[in-house]
Amino acid sequence: MNSREKAQPTLPLEILLVDNNDTRVEIFDAGLSGKASLHRISELTTAAVLAATDAQTVDILIISRQSPDSAMIKTIEELARVRPMPVAVFVETEQDDLARRAIRAGASGYIVKGLAADRVATVVDVAIERFRLTDALLKELSRSKSDLESRKLIEKAKGLLMEQRGLSEHAAYEALRKMAMARGKPMREIAETIVAISNILP
Repeated sequence: MNSREKAQPTLPLEILLVDNNDTRVEIFDAGLSGKASLHRISELTTAAVLAATDAQTVDILIISRQSPDSAMIKTIEELARVRPMPVAVFVETEQDDLARRAIRAGASGYIVKGLAADRVATVVDVAIERFRLTDALLKELSRSKSDLESRKLIEKAKGLLMEQRGLSEHAAYEALRKMAMARGKPMREIAETIVAISNILP
């Protein structure tokens, strides 16, 4: 590989750290030095995280607490709905089943009593990769569900055309396709209109 073919250097990660303990913050600074740009806030609320991520795009959210609680789980859950992103949680003590609840709420990593400078970067990388894989699976599932719903709608609309106009299955499909092309709309949208009209007609 010549000098022109050299890969472009990877940009440092932008990380939002939620922690109000200076000692823990120093550990994150040491572990991520040269690998990431660390932005810190002390308040763990959905509003505070959204405000911080409005001001600065981040690659991962790190939540660092002495002890987890239900409020933390609620924040992770709300963020997963309104602003999905990789989330890594570091806690010093565990309580009941909060680790399982955090993962179900949307956390990509959950570390108990494992905050050490030489582990932070690895945990961050794994959490980001896990989020990417999960996000890809969810998007594929959503596409599959949408495709299935589209096929069902088109089949229903096709059946209505066959019944009302005495068309063959192929002719009904071609009629749908031509209507979609003429209007510059997807076949699903045309099918939805046909089904909706059939539902309001006597």
